[in-house]
Amino acid sequence: MSDEMKITSYSAPPATDRPAKQLVVEGGGDDAQSFTFYDRIELGRFKEDRRATGVLLVKDPTVSSRHCIITQEADGRCFIRDASRNGTRLGGRRLSPNLKTELKIGQVVSVGRHLSLRLEGEQPTQENSAVESTTGTVGVSNPTVVTVLVGDIRNYTALVQRATSPALQDSVGRVFQRLEKEVVELGGTLKEFQGDALFAFWEEGSAGDHAVDACSAALVLHRLASELAEDPAVWQVEDLPLRMDWALATGPVVISGYGSEGALGLSMVGESVVLAFRIEKFADDATGSIIACPVTRKMASRFFKFKDLGSRQAKGFDKSHRLYSLVREKRRLGGS
Repeated sequence: MSDEMKITSYSAPPATDRPAKQLVVEGGGDDAQSFTFYDRIELGRFKEDRRATGVLLVKDPTVSSRHCIITQEADGRCFIRDASRNGTRLGGRRLSPNLKTELKIGQVVSVGRHLSLRLEGEQPTQENSAVESTTGTVGVSNPTVVTVLVGDIRNYTALVQRATSPALQDSVGRVFQRLEKEVVELGGTLKEFQGDALFAFWEEGSAGDHAVDACSAALVLHRLASELAEDPAVWQVEDLPLRMDWALATGPVVISGYGSEGALGLSMVGESVVLAFRIEKFADDATGSIIACPVTRKMASRFFKFKDLGSRQAKGFDKSHRLYSLVREKRRLGGS
Protein backbone atom coordinates (compact mmCIF):
# COMPACT_ATOMS: atom_id res chain seq x y z
CA MET A 1 0.00 0.00 0.00
CA SER A 2 1.46 3.37 -1.04
CA ASP A 3 2.07 6.17 1.44
CA GLU A 4 -0.63 8.33 -0.11
CA MET A 5 -3.15 5.54 0.51
CA LYS A 6 -2.22 5.04 4.14
CA ILE A 7 -5.21 4.41 6.37
CA THR A 8 -5.07 7.25 8.83
CA SER A 9 -7.63 6.54 11.52
CA TYR A 10 -9.64 3.70 13.02
CA SER A 11 -11.18 3.37 16.45
CA ALA A 12 -12.46 -0.17 17.05
CA PRO A 13 -15.98 -0.42 18.49
CA PRO A 14 -16.66 -2.23 21.76
CA ALA A 15 -17.30 -5.97 21.60
CA THR A 16 -20.85 -7.22 21.20
CA ASP A 17 -22.48 -10.64 21.22
CA ARG A 18 -21.53 -11.10 17.57
CA PRO A 19 -18.23 -12.76 16.63
CA ALA A 20 -15.24 -10.56 15.88
CA LYS A 21 -14.48 -10.04 12.20
CA GLN A 22 -11.43 -8.35 10.70
CA LEU A 23 -10.66 -6.44 7.54
CA VAL A 24 -7.03 -7.16 6.70
CA VAL A 25 -5.03 -5.05 4.25
CA GLU A 26 -4.06 -7.16 1.23
CA GLY A 27 -0.38 -7.28 0.35
CA GLY A 28 0.80 -6.35 3.82
CA GLY A 29 2.40 -9.69 4.64
CA ASP A 30 2.65 -10.83 8.25
CA ASP A 31 2.57 -7.22 9.47
CA ALA A 32 -0.58 -6.33 7.55
CA GLN A 33 -2.92 -3.91 9.29
CA SER A 34 -6.21 -5.37 10.45
CA PHE A 35 -9.37 -3.67 11.68
CA THR A 36 -11.80 -5.45 14.00
CA PHE A 37 -15.55 -4.96 13.98
CA TYR A 38 -18.62 -6.72 15.35
CA ASP A 39 -21.97 -5.32 14.21
CA ARG A 40 -20.77 -2.98 11.44
CA ILE A 41 -17.86 -1.07 9.98
CA GLU A 42 -18.04 1.91 7.65
CA LEU A 43 -15.37 3.02 5.18
CA GLY A 44 -15.04 6.69 4.34
CA ARG A 45 -12.71 9.50 3.34
CA PHE A 46 -10.37 11.01 5.92
CA LYS A 47 -10.95 14.54 7.19
CA GLU A 48 -8.85 16.23 9.82
CA ASP A 49 -11.78 16.83 12.16
CA ARG A 50 -13.54 13.53 11.56
CA ARG A 51 -13.31 10.84 14.23
CA ALA A 52 -15.88 8.14 14.84
CA THR A 53 -15.92 4.69 16.38
CA GLY A 54 -16.22 1.93 13.83
CA VAL A 55 -15.41 4.18 10.85
CA LEU A 56 -12.29 3.31 8.85
CA LEU A 57 -10.93 6.52 7.32
CA VAL A 58 -8.81 6.53 4.17
CA LYS A 59 -6.69 9.38 2.87
CA ASP A 60 -7.76 9.21 -0.76
CA PRO A 61 -9.81 11.87 -2.59
CA THR A 62 -11.47 9.18 -4.73
CA VAL A 63 -13.00 7.59 -1.61
CA SER A 64 -16.40 9.04 -0.75
CA SER A 65 -17.15 10.54 2.64
CA ARG A 66 -19.48 7.57 3.24
CA HIS A 67 -18.10 4.99 0.84
CA CYS A 68 -19.43 1.59 1.90
CA ILE A 69 -20.92 -0.12 4.94
CA ILE A 70 -20.32 -3.69 6.08
CA THR A 71 -22.73 -5.25 8.57
CA GLN A 72 -22.74 -8.59 10.36
CA GLU A 73 -25.94 -10.53 10.99
CA ALA A 74 -26.58 -12.49 14.18
CA ASP A 75 -25.71 -15.76 12.38
CA GLY A 76 -22.24 -14.44 11.44
CA ARG A 77 -22.93 -13.62 7.79
CA CYS A 78 -21.61 -10.28 6.57
CA PHE A 79 -23.13 -8.01 3.95
CA ILE A 80 -21.67 -5.00 2.18
CA ARG A 81 -23.53 -2.02 0.70
CA ASP A 82 -21.93 0.50 -1.64
CA ALA A 83 -22.89 4.15 -1.05
CA SER A 84 -20.07 5.79 -3.00
CA ARG A 85 -19.71 7.89 -6.11
CA ASN A 86 -16.77 5.98 -7.58
CA GLY A 87 -17.87 2.49 -6.62
CA THR A 88 -16.82 -0.42 -4.42
CA ARG A 89 -15.54 -3.71 -5.81
CA LEU A 90 -15.91 -7.20 -4.39
CA GLY A 91 -13.49 -9.71 -5.90
CA GLY A 92 -12.87 -7.24 -8.71
CA ARG A 93 -16.57 -6.85 -9.55
CA ARG A 94 -18.22 -3.48 -9.10
CA LEU A 95 -21.11 -3.69 -6.66
CA SER A 96 -24.58 -2.49 -7.56
CA PRO A 97 -25.17 0.76 -5.65
CA ASN A 98 -27.12 0.55 -2.42
CA LEU A 99 -27.83 -3.19 -2.68
CA LYS A 100 -26.79 -5.62 0.05
CA THR A 101 -24.30 -8.17 -1.23
CA GLU A 102 -23.04 -11.05 0.88
CA LEU A 103 -19.37 -10.70 1.82
CA LYS A 104 -17.80 -14.07 2.60
CA ILE A 105 -14.71 -14.96 4.58
CA GLY A 106 -11.66 -14.62 2.35
CA GLN A 107 -13.28 -12.27 -0.16
CA VAL A 108 -11.54 -8.99 -0.97
CA VAL A 109 -13.15 -5.55 -0.98
CA SER A 110 -11.46 -2.79 -3.01
CA VAL A 111 -12.05 0.95 -2.57
CA GLY A 112 -10.32 4.00 -3.96
CA ARG A 113 -7.22 3.73 -6.11
CA HIS A 114 -5.16 1.05 -4.35
CA LEU A 115 -6.73 -0.19 -1.12
CA SER A 116 -7.90 -3.81 -0.87
CA LEU A 117 -9.17 -5.43 2.33
CA ARG A 118 -9.77 -9.14 2.97
CA LEU A 119 -12.50 -10.32 5.35
CA GLU A 120 -11.30 -12.73 8.04
CA GLY A 121 -12.90 -14.30 11.10
CA GLU A 122 -15.16 -17.18 12.06
CA GLN A 123 -17.27 -18.78 9.37
CA PRO A 124 -21.04 -18.35 9.77
CA THR A 125 -22.96 -21.18 11.39
CA GLN A 126 -23.41 -24.11 9.00
CA GLU A 127 -27.20 -24.12 9.18
CA ASN A 128 -27.49 -20.54 7.96
CA SER A 129 -24.58 -20.50 5.53
CA ALA A 130 -26.11 -23.47 3.74
CA VAL A 131 -29.21 -21.41 3.02
CA GLU A 132 -27.15 -18.93 0.99
CA SER A 133 -25.24 -21.13 -1.42
CA THR A 134 -24.87 -18.57 -4.22
CA THR A 135 -22.44 -15.71 -4.44
CA GLY A 136 -24.68 -13.24 -6.26
CA THR A 137 -26.10 -9.98 -5.04
CA VAL A 138 -28.75 -10.27 -2.38
CA GLY A 139 -31.52 -7.90 -3.45
CA VAL A 140 -33.67 -6.09 -0.92
CA SER A 141 -36.86 -8.03 -1.61
CA ASN A 142 -38.73 -7.06 1.54
CA PRO A 143 -40.18 -3.58 2.03
CA THR A 144 -38.00 -1.09 3.83
CA VAL A 145 -39.17 2.25 5.18
CA VAL A 146 -37.58 5.36 3.71
CA THR A 147 -38.12 9.09 3.65
CA VAL A 148 -37.96 10.35 0.10
CA LEU A 149 -36.78 13.88 -0.66
CA VAL A 150 -37.54 15.46 -4.01
CA GLY A 151 -36.12 18.82 -5.05
CA ASP A 152 -37.41 20.52 -8.17
CA ILE A 153 -36.46 23.73 -9.99
CA ARG A 154 -39.48 26.02 -9.99
CA ASN A 155 -40.77 27.21 -13.39
CA TYR A 156 -38.19 25.15 -15.23
CA THR A 157 -40.23 25.13 -18.44
CA ALA A 158 -40.19 28.92 -18.53
CA LEU A 159 -36.45 28.88 -17.89
CA VAL A 160 -35.89 26.53 -20.82
CA GLN A 161 -37.95 28.70 -23.13
CA ARG A 162 -36.15 31.92 -22.25
CA ALA A 163 -32.58 30.86 -21.49
CA THR A 164 -29.92 29.72 -23.90
CA SER A 165 -29.60 25.96 -23.55
CA PRO A 166 -25.83 25.68 -22.81
CA ALA A 167 -25.97 28.36 -20.10
CA LEU A 168 -28.96 26.73 -18.42
CA GLN A 169 -27.58 23.20 -18.65
CA ASP A 170 -24.19 24.23 -17.28
CA SER A 171 -25.80 26.15 -14.41
CA VAL A 172 -28.15 23.31 -13.49
CA GLY A 173 -25.22 20.89 -13.63
CA ARG A 174 -23.18 22.99 -11.21
CA VAL A 175 -26.12 23.32 -8.82
CA PHE A 176 -26.90 19.62 -8.83
CA GLN A 177 -23.22 18.73 -8.37
CA ARG A 178 -23.14 20.76 -5.16
CA LEU A 179 -26.47 19.38 -3.97
CA GLU A 180 -25.35 15.81 -4.67
CA LYS A 181 -22.25 16.27 -2.55
CA GLU A 182 -24.35 17.69 0.28
CA VAL A 183 -26.83 14.80 0.17
CA VAL A 184 -23.99 12.33 0.68
CA GLU A 185 -22.47 14.44 3.46
CA LEU A 186 -25.86 14.42 5.19
CA GLY A 187 -26.09 10.62 5.14
CA GLY A 188 -28.58 10.27 2.30
CA THR A 189 -28.52 8.28 -0.91
CA LEU A 190 -28.92 10.12 -4.19
CA LYS A 191 -30.97 7.84 -6.40
CA GLU A 192 -30.93 9.99 -9.49
CA PHE A 193 -31.58 13.29 -11.20
CA GLN A 194 -34.75 13.41 -13.27
CA GLY A 195 -34.39 16.35 -15.64
CA ASP A 196 -34.79 19.32 -13.32
CA ALA A 197 -35.46 17.25 -10.20
CA LEU A 198 -33.26 15.71 -7.51
CA PHE A 199 -34.41 12.37 -6.03
CA ALA A 200 -32.77 11.23 -2.77
CA PHE A 201 -33.76 9.16 0.23
CA TRP A 202 -32.89 8.31 3.81
CA GLU A 203 -33.63 4.78 4.94
CA GLU A 204 -34.68 2.76 7.95
CA GLY A 205 -31.80 1.39 9.98
CA SER A 206 -29.49 4.37 9.51
CA ALA A 207 -27.65 5.78 12.51
CA GLY A 208 -30.36 8.35 13.16
CA ASP A 209 -34.08 8.58 12.47
CA HIS A 210 -34.51 8.69 8.71
CA ALA A 211 -37.42 11.16 8.76
CA VAL A 212 -35.57 13.51 11.11
CA ASP A 213 -32.39 13.23 9.04
CA ALA A 214 -34.30 13.90 5.82
CA CYS A 215 -36.06 16.97 7.27
CA SER A 216 -32.74 18.34 8.47
CA ALA A 217 -31.25 17.69 5.03
CA ALA A 218 -34.17 19.42 3.29
CA LEU A 219 -33.55 22.61 5.27
CA VAL A 220 -29.81 22.48 4.60
CA LEU A 221 -30.27 21.79 0.89
CA HIS A 222 -32.85 24.55 0.52
CA ARG A 223 -30.48 27.05 2.11
CA LEU A 224 -27.64 25.82 -0.08
CA ALA A 225 -29.77 26.17 -3.25
CA SER A 226 -30.61 29.74 -2.25
CA GLU A 227 -26.91 30.52 -1.77
CA LEU A 228 -26.01 28.95 -5.11
CA ALA A 229 -28.70 31.03 -6.80
CA GLU A 230 -26.84 34.17 -5.70
CA ASP A 231 -23.42 32.90 -6.78
CA PRO A 232 -22.62 34.16 -10.30
CA ALA A 233 -19.94 31.50 -10.66
CA VAL A 234 -22.63 28.82 -10.27
CA TRP A 235 -25.91 30.22 -11.63
CA GLN A 236 -25.15 32.04 -14.88
CA VAL A 237 -28.63 32.49 -16.32
CA GLU A 238 -29.01 36.24 -16.36
CA ASP A 239 -32.32 37.74 -15.20
CA LEU A 240 -33.78 34.28 -14.53
CA PRO A 241 -33.48 33.44 -10.83
CA LEU A 242 -33.02 29.93 -9.48
CA ARG A 243 -35.69 28.79 -7.06
CA MET A 244 -36.21 25.24 -5.82
CA ASP A 245 -39.15 23.54 -4.15
CA TRP A 246 -38.96 20.37 -2.06
CA ALA A 247 -41.14 17.54 -0.81
CA LEU A 248 -40.75 14.84 1.83
CA ALA A 249 -42.75 11.61 1.97
CA THR A 250 -42.23 8.62 4.27
CA GLY A 251 -43.38 5.05 3.73
CA PRO A 252 -42.46 1.49 2.72
CA VAL A 253 -40.74 0.88 -0.61
CA VAL A 254 -39.07 -2.03 -2.34
CA ILE A 255 -35.56 -1.35 -3.62
CA SER A 256 -33.94 -3.57 -6.22
CA GLY A 257 -31.41 -3.44 -9.02
CA TYR A 258 -32.28 -3.52 -12.69
CA GLY A 259 -30.33 -4.60 -15.74
CA SER A 260 -28.81 -7.91 -16.77
CA GLU A 261 -25.42 -9.31 -15.76
CA GLY A 262 -25.47 -7.26 -12.57
CA ALA A 263 -27.70 -4.33 -11.73
CA LEU A 264 -27.10 -1.15 -13.68
CA GLY A 265 -29.10 1.06 -11.32
CA LEU A 266 -31.73 1.16 -8.62
CA SER A 267 -35.44 0.68 -8.92
CA MET A 268 -37.54 1.99 -6.05
CA VAL A 269 -41.25 1.20 -5.96
CA GLY A 270 -43.63 2.57 -3.35
CA GLU A 271 -46.42 5.07 -2.82
CA SER A 272 -44.13 7.45 -0.96
CA VAL A 273 -42.02 7.94 -4.11
CA VAL A 274 -45.02 8.96 -6.20
CA LEU A 275 -46.43 11.07 -3.38
CA ALA A 276 -43.22 13.07 -2.96
CA PHE A 277 -43.16 14.00 -6.65
CA ARG A 278 -46.86 14.91 -6.58
CA ILE A 279 -47.00 17.03 -3.43
CA GLU A 280 -43.93 19.03 -4.43
CA LYS A 281 -46.19 20.73 -6.98
CA PHE A 282 -48.17 22.35 -4.13
CA ALA A 283 -45.14 24.38 -2.99
CA ASP A 284 -45.35 28.10 -3.65
CA ASP A 285 -44.75 31.41 -1.88
CA ALA A 286 -47.90 30.95 0.23
CA THR A 287 -47.22 27.40 1.42
CA GLY A 288 -43.47 27.59 1.77
CA SER A 289 -40.86 25.73 -0.25
CA ILE A 290 -40.71 22.40 1.64
CA ILE A 291 -43.88 20.26 1.71
CA ALA A 292 -44.14 17.18 3.96
CA CYS A 293 -46.58 14.30 4.10
CA PRO A 294 -48.37 13.52 7.40
CA VAL A 295 -46.15 10.52 8.18
CA THR A 296 -42.96 12.56 7.84
CA ARG A 297 -44.45 15.31 9.97
CA LYS A 298 -45.51 12.85 12.69
CA MET A 299 -42.09 11.21 12.85
CA ALA A 300 -40.15 14.50 12.90
CA SER A 301 -42.49 16.87 14.78
CA ARG A 302 -40.46 16.58 17.98
CA PHE A 303 -37.54 18.34 16.34
CA PHE A 304 -39.09 20.52 13.63
CA LYS A 305 -41.76 23.16 13.31
CA PHE A 306 -44.44 22.46 10.67
CA LYS A 307 -47.27 24.57 9.30
CA ASP A 308 -50.59 22.80 8.66
CA LEU A 309 -51.66 23.30 5.03
CA GLY A 310 -54.90 21.33 5.30
CA SER A 311 -56.00 18.51 3.00
CA ARG A 312 -54.86 18.48 -0.61
CA GLN A 313 -55.73 16.10 -3.43
CA ALA A 314 -52.53 14.98 -5.11
CA LYS A 315 -52.71 14.01 -8.76
CA GLY A 316 -53.28 10.29 -9.24
CA PHE A 317 -54.44 9.61 -5.66
CA ASP A 318 -58.04 8.66 -4.78
CA LYS A 319 -57.93 10.27 -1.36
CA SER A 320 -56.59 13.56 -0.14
CA HIS A 321 -53.61 13.94 2.18
CA ARG A 322 -53.16 16.40 4.98
CA LEU A 323 -50.00 18.24 4.09
CA TYR A 324 -47.57 20.35 6.06
CA SER A 325 -44.91 22.90 5.33
CA LEU A 326 -41.55 22.31 7.01
CA VAL A 327 -40.73 25.67 8.58
CA ARG A 328 -37.61 25.30 10.69
CA GLU A 329 -35.77 23.22 13.25
CA LYS A 330 -36.95 23.62 16.83
CA ARG A 331 -34.57 24.65 19.53
CA ARG A 332 -33.34 21.50 21.19
CA LEU A 333 -34.30 22.74 24.65
CA GLY A 334 -37.86 23.93 25.01
CA GLY A 335 -38.30 24.72 21.31
CA SER A 336 -41.78 24.82 19.77
